Amino acid sequence: MELRHLRYFVAAAEEEHFGRASDRLFVTRPAVSQIIADLEDELGVELFERQAHKVRLTAAGQALLPRLQSMMSDLNQAITLAKQVGEGKVGGLSIGYGSLTLYHPLFRAAIKRFLEYHPNVALTLVEMPTSDQVKAVLDGKVQAGFMHFGPDAGARRKQRRGTTHAEGEASLERFVIQTGGLGVVVPADHPLARRKSVSLGQLAGERFVVVPKSSVSPGYGPLFALCQEAGFEPLVVQEVHSIASQMNLISVGVGIGLTVLGKDFTYPSGLVVVKLTDVNYRTSFQLCWLKGRTEPVLQQFIDVVSELAGNPEALAEASAGVQQG
Repeated sequence: MELRHLRYFVAAAEEEHFGRASDRLFVTRPAVSQIIADLEDELGVELFERQAHKVRLTAAGQALLPRLQSMMSDLNQAITLAKQVGEGKVGGLSIGYGSLTLYHPLFRAAIKRFLEYHPNVALTLVEMPTSDQVKAVLDGKVQAGFMHFGPDAGARRKQRRGTTHAEGEASLERFVIQTGGLGVVVPADHPLARRKSVSLGQLAGERFVVVPKSSVSPGYGPLFALCQEAGFEPLVVQEVHSIASQMNLISVGVGIGLTVLGKDFTYPSGLVVVKLTDVNYRTSFQLCWLKGRTEPVLQQFIDVVSELAGNPEALAEASAGVQQG
């Protein structure tokens, strides 16, 4: 018994006519008659009473029809669902992000546009630092993440390339959204806020708020190394666990901090980011996912991010829509 036997039976039963069933199925009338006869032979019962100008279901046919109609409906729904999943129109998607990501308009615009394009996808956003996102992607806890890397991370990737585990980062595929440098973030009423740029040496004597485990902003080690090269040791007055906490403390005058300087990053009002002129510290903002694991729904999200990143006008329009909403 094949699926076509059941399809032909349902069509003939609903039409009560082999000719109309053949038109519906786009086959010849003899083909319908033969398939129905084969099905009856296999079941060992008659399903139709043949009359001059139509057919009627027997008791056996009447018992079979509603169950097959339900089964065919479930089958059609399953096929439709499989197509939609394969096209990335339905399913689930989990995306990681950190607090620094919230300061970039592409994140907000990409989420808004993806939800508009794919309303039937269950999108889950998971807040975590980049260091945790790498492991979360490898472990399958999130499918992709908006990650930020500084020069140390890049050096580690180069050194570890080709290893079995690849130490996490080399196991990721990535779309680079933006590269940038390093700036100093100060309150708007700080004397340095009026400067277009400063040297690191001019920060001697300032109080620093540090995110020790940040993957992009210099933690204790890199910060001390940079400042020592400039001829002083930094005065660290507070350590925090996220960029958002760092910004909040700087905004109330606890100290200053080093953060990503990029043309599209927008920091909270009341803060000013001033360019550092004598520091070679490259940063990278990326969307990362596991190599070889680009499911259709994830590919749809990557396409949205790529579209916005490559089209400043679309990004500005989408970002404006988010702000107005």
